[in-house]
Amino acid sequence: MIGGFDVGPDRIVLGLFTGLTYGLLAVGLVLVYRSSRFVNFAHGAVGVFGAAVLGRLVGDGVLPYWLALPVGMLAAAAVSGAIELSVVRRLRHRPRVIGMIATLGLSQFVLVLALLVNSSGASGPAFPAPPGMPSFTIGNTPVGPAFTAMLLLTPVLLVGLAMFLKRSRFGLAIRAAADAPDAATLNGVTAARMATLAWSIAGAVAAFSAILMAPTQGTQSIESLGPALLVRGLAGAVIARFSSVPIAFGASLGIGVGEQILLSGQSSGGLVELALVAVILVALLAQPARARRDGEDGGWGRIGAPPLPAAHQRVWLLRNLGRVVAGVGFAVAAVLAFVISNETASVLIAIIGFTLVGLSIGLVTGVAGELSLGQFAFAGIGAAVSVQVSVRTGNLFLGILAGCAAAALAAVAVGVPALRLRGLALAVTTLAFALATSTFLLRQGWLLGDGAQVPKPRILGHTFDLATDYYLFALVALLLGLWVTANLRAGAFGRILVALRDNADAARAFTVAVPVRVLQAYAVAGALAGLGGAVIGHGQTQLTVNTFPASASIDVVATVVVGGITLLGGPLLGAFLIVGVPGFLELDIIGQAALTLVWLVVVIALPAGLGGPVLWLRDRIAALIARGRDAPVPSATDEMAGPTQAASSGGPITLPPRTVPLRPAATGEPLLSVREVARSFGGVRAVAGASLDVAAGEVVGIIGPNGAGKTTLFEIIAGFTRPDRGAVLFAGRPVTGLSPQRRAGLGLVRSFQDARLFATMTVLETVMVAGERTAPTSLVAAALGATAPDQAKRRRAEELVTLMGLAPLADRLVGELSTGTRRIVEITCLLALEPALLLLDEPSSGVSQTDGVALGEVLRRIHDELGVTMVIIEHDLPLLARLADRLVAMDGGRVIADGTPQEVRTHPDVVRSYLGTDHAAVNRSGVPAQRTTVPS
Repeated sequence: MIGGFDVGPDRIVLGLFTGLTYGLLAVGLVLVYRSSRFVNFAHGAVGVFGAAVLGRLVGDGVLPYWLALPVGMLAAAAVSGAIELSVVRRLRHRPRVIGMIATLGLSQFVLVLALLVNSSGASGPAFPAPPGMPSFTIGNTPVGPAFTAMLLLTPVLLVGLAMFLKRSRFGLAIRAAADAPDAATLNGVTAARMATLAWSIAGAVAAFSAILMAPTQGTQSIESLGPALLVRGLAGAVIARFSSVPIAFGASLGIGVGEQILLSGQSSGGLVELALVAVILVALLAQPARARRDGEDGGWGRIGAPPLPAAHQRVWLLRNLGRVVAGVGFAVAAVLAFVISNETASVLIAIIGFTLVGLSIGLVTGVAGELSLGQFAFAGIGAAVSVQVSVRTGNLFLGILAGCAAAALAAVAVGVPALRLRGLALAVTTLAFALATSTFLLRQGWLLGDGAQVPKPRILGHTFDLATDYYLFALVALLLGLWVTANLRAGAFGRILVALRDNADAARAFTVAVPVRVLQAYAVAGALAGLGGAVIGHGQTQLTVNTFPASASIDVVATVVVGGITLLGGPLLGAFLIVGVPGFLELDIIGQAALTLVWLVVVIALPAGLGGPVLWLRDRIAALIARGRDAPVPSATDEMAGPTQAASSGGPITLPPRTVPLRPAATGEPLLSVREVARSFGGVRAVAGASLDVAAGEVVGIIGPNGAGKTTLFEIIAGFTRPDRGAVLFAGRPVTGLSPQRRAGLGLVRSFQDARLFATMTVLETVMVAGERTAPTSLVAAALGATAPDQAKRRRAEELVTLMGLAPLADRLVGELSTGTRRIVEITCLLALEPALLLLDEPSSGVSQTDGVALGEVLRRIHDELGVTMVIIEHDLPLLARLADRLVAMDGGRVIADGTPQEVRTHPDVVRSYLGTDHAAVNRSGVPAQRTTVPS
């Protein structure tokens, strides 16, 4: 015994047995992720369904155990494959978080199906154990046949799975489709079919795990095995970074051993879940930071709420239509307090509480694009702290404030790993945290313990004892939550979060402080969840842990998606369906299954949720009201009106005075100095000791063949990639260790090859994001609805948009524009940043020859009239010849020539590596370059 825990050999052996099944779960999760870059949150539930099928077949004597085992595995494989085929694949053009949320609903639906198949829902001694397996004792611990089956059968399944993936035609196809889907398709492998096959195999493996684990779970119901199994498998998969099957399996063995040791303690309730949270946090923090969102496929524009046309918004009623509808709605809701019963009021209070928590998910997921599965855990923390502080101080409002603050701090602490690993980190961490909160944290005496008496609100001498009275108090809290959320979503803070969601790298290049803004989003969302928890908590007579189960975190996510994840009123619409229907109607298990099926259909069929028909009705009403006043909206053909040509002619470009003076370099020192930087990726040396000096006011062109290391050098200079060695100095200041946003704040600004920018934002909004450098947004001001700072940013953005010939497209989404027009939008954003030095990465890429000439004129004017220093990577040599004072040629990650354009163009190494093999690039822009003779 160590510290009250048994670490003897019997516990370790039992832990290894249990870890075998966890390892199989993790293997299934890795298979699914590698095949489709997707986490199936129904994975554990699918395994439980397979176990339910076996339990029913064996329990009713339909089949003997060893024949029922493959049947149960096949049933789970069919369910898992059907999920991928009928749900996940249908949602592939929407944001990935929507598909993962759909699997959360499917997990509940599949668990209900499992209970319908095996109504006893039993595990432990009542669940069939594998016959013919020996039982024995290790120390004082009996080892039953289920553990023995784990030991004997798991290696067989693993070896068979490994042989299938490495030797069989289908296994090789699955691996090929997972690693390189495009290349696999060219070789005749259908990646979509291979993904379905991988999901089916994972489902069968999950069933195998659940079947062998069910007899070992004591009196735990089969329904509760779903989320618990999932988190244990997720922990191993996270340690393996969802990529390595052996690491996932080995880590799961360790998790199994740790679980058995923790369960041996006298007071082990919730310790396992708490330890899983710690393991996941440590694993995530230990992994290398990932600057880019892994495999993010966008799609937010397909589910968003398009604003009314600008002409419609000139009509006061249409401009304020949302406020008018909300005001009428709240007036009607307030009147209801005087006509409804206490039972009805209690249901409405629950709807309000879920809506407030849902608003937090709408902010984190619908706006910022990060999936959180622990918001109801934060609500529980907020409720518990609010009650405790209210009791001790006698001040309800101080208690609610403390509850919101506690929930905000918890959300920030749990969300820290998402700062390093974009995508799945927050979802996995918060799911584990939700389980640990309900099983351990809230059970502590200083929070809820065995239950806490709840003080009722008392205002102006009136105590809100009755549910109908308290409903009015909850309604005020909802109004406050909606007001703050609306301010944040509609203002500059919401715009920043959308920018981070659409393209985090571009946002960083525009000086957006990503860690600060992400943590602010988590904190605000946590505070909103805490407010919702306080509303729910103070509506109870006695508050217990059962009020905030882990499953409620999934329910509240469902309310947001069903109502419309990008809509402010989406959580309210979804709460009426998912919370209101079972609250007003008594639903049996079949009714619960039907309700879950209904909201799944809504998610699949209505991209904007229940808010979609509401938006359609809004647009019809707006069209009727504005009839006769509407002005034409720019069409797709209007885009080609020539923003590039417009920007290349006209009046002088002017910028406001610098708000942060640039620290000048010492006399005679270059503005930018790159010294012997090197960077390798695996065994590939992308940059191998490159050096470069750029003087203030200079235009330097960088040329070289593909793979020469040019873009990687830019990444190092701009701070998006850290060099293995070497240093970067800007204006005499070492910046090698600074983030991209810090460098952009100093005036070292870069562009990107693809000029993607922010697909779901308008041109004007995109330029306003770039205005963050000169006028950073205050979170407090944004939450309170202060508009003056944002209006100043809007005016400056409008000035630049007009100046660059983009005014007709100001309200068009960037994702709808051609590459050439996006390039001009990007340059407009760069101007808004007040740069000192521009790093332009192939600015003519994707631009027509005519627009390429005009683009050169724009860049020349920016340099001549603003004195902006430029470093340009470009394959269009005539364009560089018109712009550059000096050319630098690279090959193999090194600088091979540096001098005037003519000197570099005729350098033998340059001719050999680049010019001599690409005359099309030499003459691309129609301005003939001097013909270079290639030595024979």
